[in-house]
Amino acid sequence: MIFEKKEINLKDGRKCIFRPVEEKDAEALLEYLRIVSSETPFLLRNDDEVTYTIEEEESLIRKIRNHPREIMVIAEVEGIVAGNSAVSSVGSMRRVCHRCAFAIALKKAYWKLGIGSALMEYSFSLAEDMGYEQVELEVVDRNDRAKRLYERFGFKETGRNIRALKYDDGSYRDEYRMIKILTDLQEEGRCR
Repeated sequence: MIFEKKEINLKDGRKCIFRPVEEKDAEALLEYLRIVSSETPFLLRNDDEVTYTIEEEESLIRKIRNHPREIMVIAEVEGIVAGNSAVSSVGSMRRVCHRCAFAIALKKAYWKLGIGSALMEYSFSLAEDMGYEQVELEVVDRNDRAKRLYERFGFKETGRNIRALKYDDGSYRDEYRMIKILTDLQEEGRCR
């Protein structure tokens, strides 16, 4: 889905633009994904597992842009992809169409500037505009900073997936499942 750009002021005085992902972002997004995957153990993949081709990434971007209930927000600072977020449909069946999944990541160089909070706020506003009533995510055990941020935004822990991630050294980490209620609409046919 296409949405309006938004500009925010960062804590260090710079500006950040939130905008819809575009096909021309494919190469920069792949590099960004490699970087963020190498900077933290809390994401799904290792940097060497970012193996999409530019064409595959462009195809994924087209799919998101053409989907009426999915978005990817690019956070751009001085022309550089600093972060992104995504809102994805859990499913189109009436019993689940009120739910969406949320993901977010930022390059370490852009942590603590207010991008994460603003990106979440904007993404949740867009999710409501798309008709979603609840947002779901998973957060890896020991990612206390992210968990506190999610809790500050109203997410509640609803469960735990034991040994959800296995690392190269053979160790495991659990994941917490968290849900945020956006709105509690009882309207029939609310999903679009």
